[in-house]
Amino acid sequence: MAKEITMCTNFLLAVPAVPASSNSVQYLSARCMELTGTLASNLYRVPAQQKFPLFPNRSHSWTGTYGFVGIADPQAMPEFACFMDGINEVGLSCASLWLPGTQYATAHRGMHDALEFSDLGAWAMSQFSSVADLLQALPNIEIVGPASTAKTYLPLHFIITDSSGASVVIEFIGGATNVYPPDYDNGATGDGVLTNAPPYDWQRTNLANYAHLKVEGTGTSTSANAGPPVGSGLLGLPGDIMSASRFVKAATFRKGYHLLPSDGAGWLPTAPKAGATDSSQTIVNVAMQMVQMIQATPYGSALIEAKPPSIHPTLGDWTMWQVVRDHSNFAYYFSSAFNSSLQLVDLTTVDFGGGSVKPKEFKSIPIMPGSSTWYTDVSSGFA
Repeated sequence: MAKEITMCTNFLLAVPAVPASSNSVQYLSARCMELTGTLASNLYRVPAQQKFPLFPNRSHSWTGTYGFVGIADPQAMPEFACFMDGINEVGLSCASLWLPGTQYATAHRGMHDALEFSDLGAWAMSQFSSVADLLQALPNIEIVGPASTAKTYLPLHFIITDSSGASVVIEFIGGATNVYPPDYDNGATGDGVLTNAPPYDWQRTNLANYAHLKVEGTGTSTSANAGPPVGSGLLGLPGDIMSASRFVKAATFRKGYHLLPSDGAGWLPTAPKAGATDSSQTIVNVAMQMVQMIQATPYGSALIEAKPPSIHPTLGDWTMWQVVRDHSNFAYYFSSAFNSSLQLVDLTTVDFGGGSVKPKEFKSIPIMPGSSTWYTDVSSGFA
């Protein structure tokens, strides 16, 4: 991940599983990646029984139990691995997002096993099936990282979510590790919302300023005297792309799904004639739309001010890719800025066997630049 301020957004949706399956609730989380410049991104298959760390650093050694898929920079992978996002074969995901001002513990005091910050994603996804199990193991490690002046410094915070919908947020402030477990603030982390700076506790406090927002309101009318217009309950919802505003938007928009009938009657898979056949098709596409609506940073829309002697601004942050993680059905969807065709990795069909291999032997799928056709030509449909 390059050293620019990124604008990423993460959130969690919970809906009835339709048609009914062994899972009565379907949990999906979504995330987008914003960055200045360009970052090549590949989705890597990391096998079960993989030996870590992938490259020599201060992390203690361990052997993974679960296989996972994770996004990383293929240009850095020959010598450095930091998975930006991913999910394991039993539905536990880990996302790293930018948090300017992050300060890691720079020295390993030897009280517990050391874990380099860049290995946190691999540590979580390779070993744990639940957030509860991860939280039991977390006190036994000491997460360390470089000083902010170091070449390898990346200011990251993390959100980890499992197949039950439980989430934990982990940040590093003033050299201390701050953990926000599922019971934090009466279950606040259950919405899976995470953006960037300020830190997580500030974002939760700020959210209370928007408690008046409602996703309920009147419907479309042909009458000029129908009362408040459609969407009036969201009057005052911040519309900018700042981190605090995106946090509020993500936390607000997801609320509606908890107000609809809990068995999905009347809205899942979709309203009549809408075209979806099950809850997965409905909610995966909804999640992708919500990511784009909350983030809304198309290429070239957020620029960096001109610096003399240049009179022209330069390209700023833009949405490079977005993912949806199906924690219930163990699936991973993605699309990218210039290839919006939805791509699927069904983890139940991926062979995570083969034992530990060298990172250069990891099989991967390019996300950006994408390798698939970016549109479907339907012209012949008129024939």
